[in-house]
Amino acid sequence: MGRIIRVAIRIFEHAWGLIAIFAFWQIWVMANHYNSIVIVSPLSVLRDMVLNPMIYLRPSLWTLAFGLGGLTAGMSIGLLLAVTAWRWRLFAGTIGPAALLISSTPVVCLIPLLARIFGYESRTEFVTVTVMSFFPCFVFATAGLRALPPMSRELFQVLAASRSRQLLSLALPAAVPSLAVALRVGAATSVLVTMVAEYLMQTGGLGNMFALTSQAFQTERAWGASLAAMALSAILYTIGGAVEIRVHERYK
Repeated sequence: MGRIIRVAIRIFEHAWGLIAIFAFWQIWVMANHYNSIVIVSPLSVLRDMVLNPMIYLRPSLWTLAFGLGGLTAGMSIGLLLAVTAWRWRLFAGTIGPAALLISSTPVVCLIPLLARIFGYESRTEFVTVTVMSFFPCFVFATAGLRALPPMSRELFQVLAASRSRQLLSLALPAAVPSLAVALRVGAATSVLVTMVAEYLMQTGGLGNMFALTSQAFQTERAWGASLAAMALSAILYTIGGAVEIRVHERYK
């Protein structure tokens, strides 16, 4: 019992701000007697989610699958490009501006372009998340590959280590903490990008659910889809943060 109370107190210490916002929101809606089409109370949204869990489960799994799949592909491509740029400086000068151009394009502008190329299908949703996820990994991996321990490069040169050996034994291990940061940053972003793609193309998932329920004036369910997406994003961010802490403790 004592442990449960301590856990509850710890959760409250971290979430009291969010709880206060929801409490103010609930009181504000009740005091003004707003119509549910205009705005709903947090309790009505939570009630709909608790009473209809299966309606939210499949879209949540869909969004989670595409978010994680796109994040994995994006980080793999970002790391591959960073390694290629580390080996060939000419390639670094080419890929850097191109990656910056893609990442600075708003996702709502990028999705119609990708949809014209790949079609309004689920694979475009995957491609969108991949494209928007690779840049953070590329940036952090590039910085990590160059953040070598002091005098380590000189030591490998004295030992006449090949470029490939320096990459495998020195640069890649040195880049692991930066990759952990990229994972934390990309984890939360992947859910947001996935939901925007689903909303615009209506391929499925929480974004599609939000679009359809909003059009049908099912406001509680639309807010519930948003709340589920927020929960997924927060969970992935927390997991990414835990991985980052473990990696940094390992590399101290």
